Amino acid sequence: MAIKKERGIVLTSKDIGDSDRLISLAGEFNVRHSFITKGIRKSKRRPIAATEVGSLIELDFYDKPDQEWKFVKEIVLVNRFDELKSTYMGTLFIMYLCELTDYLYLQAEFHPFLNQLLLGSLERATEFGFQKQILPFFKLRALTNTGHFPTEFFCHTCGEEVLKKRQAYFSLEHREFLCSDCHGIPKDHLPVLKLFHTMLSRKYSKVIETFPTEFEYKEGDAILNQLLRNIFGKELKLYFEFYRTIGYI
Repeated sequence: MAIKKERGIVLTSKDIGDSDRLISLAGEFNVRHSFITKGIRKSKRRPIAATEVGSLIELDFYDKPDQEWKFVKEIVLVNRFDELKSTYMGTLFIMYLCELTDYLYLQAEFHPFLNQLLLGSLERATEFGFQKQILPFFKLRALTNTGHFPTEFFCHTCGEEVLKKRQAYFSLEHREFLCSDCHGIPKDHLPVLKLFHTMLSRKYSKVIETFPTEFEYKEGDAILNQLLRNIFGKELKLYFEFYRTIGYI
């Protein structure tokens, strides 16, 4: 039985029996797995915080192809993000992003970019504090990486770039762009689409320099939240508590 290594952020954590814990990761190296850590809840040697949602960990595990759960041999806590978790807002932010990533990162799929995106977002929030603007940035990058949002901003009808049009609209139902030359659009999304285009081509720090006001981010986040509802068929469990806390509902 081969022993493999993984490094990633814990997305889910569930107690099993009296002393075990089942976790899943947004990992760097392997497809999405669930891992069982035997006896960790009673262990004096292995850190229980390594199985906490939002913790960055490294582990060695036994890779048996027909096993639904991979058994952990060794587990090391790299970063618990204590500074973020020291506040209610920071804790909700971590848990919300992990829940969202968990929904997008399906079992047996391989999306190492989601690991990078999640880790980068948590490190950014640790250094500069939580910013509401990071929410649509994270969601857009995650959705495009998993194939749920188009990366080319062309009108579905005429094929011309919507960013150069007078007005444009993103159809949530069909996940396509429409320009006002071809359609009577219900709302002008052009300012938000320009923000989205910048988000896909520039680093977060450059995006907030280019778009300093909050308006486009809030509207863009609302569009992406509705897209997530369409994809998942339900609301994220932490949505209402998190969005009440940040003052968006």
